[in-house]
Amino acid sequence: MRTPSFSLDHVVIFVEDLSRASEDYAALGFTVVPGGVHVGGLTHNALIPFADGRYLELLALTASWKLAVLRILARGGLDSILTRRSPLLGRALRRIRSGEGLADFALACSPLAEVVGAGEIDGPVSGGRVRPDGKEVSWRLAFPRASVLPFLIEDVTPRHLRVPHNVAHANGAAGVQALTVATGSFDRAVGYYQALLGREPFETVAPIPRSLGVEFRLNGVVIRVMAPIGPTHPLRAPLARRGEGLYGVVLRADRAANLDPVRAHGAQITLASSRNSPERISGGLEHH
Repeated sequence: MRTPSFSLDHVVIFVEDLSRASEDYAALGFTVVPGGVHVGGLTHNALIPFADGRYLELLALTASWKLAVLRILARGGLDSILTRRSPLLGRALRRIRSGEGLADFALACSPLAEVVGAGEIDGPVSGGRVRPDGKEVSWRLAFPRASVLPFLIEDVTPRHLRVPHNVAHANGAAGVQALTVATGSFDRAVGYYQALLGREPFETVAPIPRSLGVEFRLNGVVIRVMAPIGPTHPLRAPLARRGEGLYGVVLRADRAANLDPVRAHGAQITLASSRNSPERISGGLEHH
């Protein structure tokens, strides 16, 4: 029996129009690589890969009418008709209902079977997509029942077929430095992360005043769990609208900037200078 290893794999950004979002992210200085159509044909994606092996995924339904149908079904509680074909889409549905933006993130996990058999995690579920060049890539997914946790991925085909490499970006983005996860139930959320990752958190000064916060350091990436204190806290509105989960992403770059959330299709993304940031973190993926 092997002890599972974890590392950040990618961040999911839901967008309504993949072509338009790809153009907007290119205008923000990113190199956007077409990903392909997922098995079942419900969704397709484009990737923004970084030098550290991690990436942002722009995820969209393959036709606008599918989004309209999904929202109609969701209002009637019948969304499982579509989302049973895509557990990932079903998991993100609560956030998709409220519009574009950060929807989820994935941890690479190996061996996945050891985690699925040890906790409140559903799966594994087979996934895959066909790249624009016709090559098929495949993986397995598992989904923690606690929505504040990320989902888990393990490659079946070699990872380099799924994730492009040697991609540079005009804005200098080189990797993922930190993620912020927002929750309304701080102790419960921290306990979930402790149980999944098998490690204790570090105390941290939350970047938003009047917040509870700890961080988990995972192979070069900080996962910061934050909860608001008080009814007027700025996290209250996004928590009410989108539910708990991924709230913000910090990318390592050669300059600091807050990206326009309109151009970024609702995603809160910050570029942090790796030369000046006190959170300077380096390192790549543990595996894959």
